Formats: sequence, structure tokens, C-alpha cells
Amino acid sequence: MSGAPILTTPELRLIDAAAKGEVADFSMIDSAEDDPAGGVSWSPQRSVSAQVVHALATGSNPSWKIRPIGLRIAGARITGVLDLADAEIRFPIAFVKCCFDSELSLRNASVKSVFLGGSTFPGLDARSLRASSEVQLCDGFHVLGTIRLDHATIDGNLSFNGATLNGYGGFAVLADDAVIGGHLLMSNGFSAASEVSVRRVRIGGLFYCSHGRFENSGGVALAADQVTVNGNMVMSNGFTAAGEVSLRGARLRRHLYCAHGTFRNPGGNAFSADGAGIGGRAFLVEWFSAKGAVRLADARIAGDLHCVGGIFQNADGDAIFANGIKVDGSVRMHTRFLAQGAVRLDRATIGGTLNCSGGRFENSGGLALSAEGASIGRDVILGSGFRADGAVSFSAAKINGAFESEGSDCAEIVADGVIIGKR
Repeated sequence: MSGAPILTTPELRLIDAAAKGEVADFSMIDSAEDDPAGGVSWSPQRSVSAQVVHALATGSNPSWKIRPIGLRIAGARITGVLDLADAEIRFPIAFVKCCFDSELSLRNASVKSVFLGGSTFPGLDARSLRASSEVQLCDGFHVLGTIRLDHATIDGNLSFNGATLNGYGGFAVLADDAVIGGHLLMSNGFSAASEVSVRRVRIGGLFYCSHGRFENSGGVALAADQVTVNGNMVMSNGFTAAGEVSLRGARLRRHLYCAHGTFRNPGGNAFSADGAGIGGRAFLVEWFSAKGAVRLADARIAGDLHCVGGIFQNADGDAIFANGIKVDGSVRMHTRFLAQGAVRLDRATIGGTLNCSGGRFENSGGLALSAEGASIGRDVILGSGFRADGAVSFSAAKINGAFESEGSDCAEIVADGVIIGKR
């Protein structure tokens, strides 16, 4: 920092708090006056310049001391441009319910941890950020533009829980090729109004999105193509997407949970996981709801594919397109299962049972259920309560167990060349 700037009372207060290891808290007693969305109208007694914050964070003024607990500011307006690009920050930084006049840059910076809970920003550029602990963009965190985290390395959790992201400019989050040692959390009131892109991200823990809203109608709401998740991937219990959710080529080491998740992209793909690998089970169950196609073509599931109680709606198209899928366990499309549109399992390899008892398959005038050329290790059950409004085809399929259709309601079953029982 060049020259000797004239410091304001709030800036002197900040410098003193940093030296004592205390929080520089400019919050008001009346919480109604603390909404960072109105921070531009806050009193000058709550304003500190980005120049002073920069000097504290980087240690460029050796006379200003800071304790290892880090730089902690609450309820302040940060005026000017806080550019910490390429900075080496040896301690945690925290801005709680602060208002930033300009985009915050942490591009290629190194920091112990970042906490921006409840703060408001025009944008955040943290490309190639290196954080040795957590990055928390949560608890009312609000960004109008794009959050850039592509190629970032975060050794702990990356949390967006409770964040509101407008994403003006096309992307709410652009974090392609990032590495996250802990969990990626987009839950508990998280809301994004344009595309969230986490393509090729490597996640050491969970990818957790329950109670998150992803909205980009007519486009891609959540792009997680080729993501690697060592824990479970959870899009259930209040998860809502308007636009495509894409997991093409993803590698999920454990389970995929989408129970009670809502996926809406009418006329397009609601959920796409072509070529994905799932190391456990896939749960598209219990009021799972998709409007648009659900694609699992050439996917590999080590456990069961559960669709019990799921609703798949894509009339005049494919409700489920899973040609070439490999399921080591069973495929369960029974008991309150509903598909409006074709269910395609052509050339599928199913190690266990295909159970459709009690399921409803509706595609009048077309194929309701197709498993042509499929290989099924155990039984095919189209038993009591199975209903197909449209043709059912198992042409050239190989079924190593029994084929049970007693009690089903089906206008036509095509079984040309089918092989039933071990031979």
C-alpha cells in the first residue's frame, strides 16, 4: 500500500480489532437495518475501504498486525474494488453480512479459509483459488452475477447452503474442474436462477442438494457431467430443478438419491445420466417426479435401480430412455410406478429381476415398455396390477428366470425370439 492514507474511524476500528483477534462488528441493534441488500445506504460509520482490507489481508503494511485467528468483519460496507488476486493470505478471512460495492476477486489466491455468510456481492471471481480448509458461501449469501470457482482447489467443504444466486450473465456458478476435498453443499434454501456448472469436479465427500432450487427453464439447470463424487449424491426431499439436470459420464462411488425430487424440463431431457457409473444403488423413488425424459443410456449401476413410486412424464416421447444400461442388481418399477411415455430398456443387462408388478406404463399407440435384446439374470414380473396402455416388447431378450404375466392388463406382448430359462 503506497502513501499514508487518511484513515476513517471505522477503518481504525477494523485495524484495532484485527490486532486484538476480535471481530470488527459494525452491525446495528435493529436487525432490519442490517440487510446487506440496502448496504449502499448505510452510514459512513459502517464503511471501510477495500484498500485498507487489502493491506490487512496481504500484510502489505507491516505496522498493522493481525492475529492467526484471521480477518473478521461483520455488518460493514466495503467500498471500492477488493482485488486479492494472486494474494497469499495465511489466515482465515470472514465477511459476515457485509455489502460489497464491487466484485470480489480471489483469483489464484491462497487462503486458509473463506466465510462470506450473509454478504452481498455483484460477483465473485475465485478461479484457481487454493483454500486449505473450507469455503462457506452460505446463510443468505447473495450474488447478482456469476461465481467463478473453476480450477479451484478446496481441501475442506464448499458450502452454498442458503445462498441466493441470480446469475445475471448466464451462469450462477461456474466451477468446472474444481477439486473439493470435503462435501459440496447446495441445500437448505439454496436458490440459483441460471445454470450451475460443476463439470468434471472431483468431490471427496457428498454432493448434497436437498431443499435446493435450480432454475434455468429451457436450458441446463445443473451441469455435473463427468463429475466424480466419492460420497452419495443427494437430490431429494425438496430438490427442485426447472431445466435439465445433467450427469452424463459422472462417476458416483456410492448411491444416487432422488426420492421426492422434482425435475422439470417439458419437451426436453429432465434428467440425463448417459454413460454414468453409480457404485451403489440409484433411487428414483417415492414421489420422484420428472416432466421430460429421464436418460440412463449406457449407464452402469452396481446395485439396484429403484423407481418404486416414481412418476415419469413425457407423453409422446421417452419417459425413461435406458438402452444399453447395465444394472448388477434388480430393476424395480413396481408399486405406484407411473410412466407416461415409452420406457426403453433395449439391450439392457440386468443381473437380477425386472419387477413391474403394480406399475403403470402409458404410451397409447406406441411402445409402453421395450426390453428388446435385453439380458435379464432372473425373473421378469409383469404380475398383478401391471398395466400397459401400449405394446410391451421383449423381442430377442434372454430371461434366465421365469416370465410372469398372470394378472397383468396388457393389450399386446411381443416376444419374438425371446429365450426364457437357462439354456
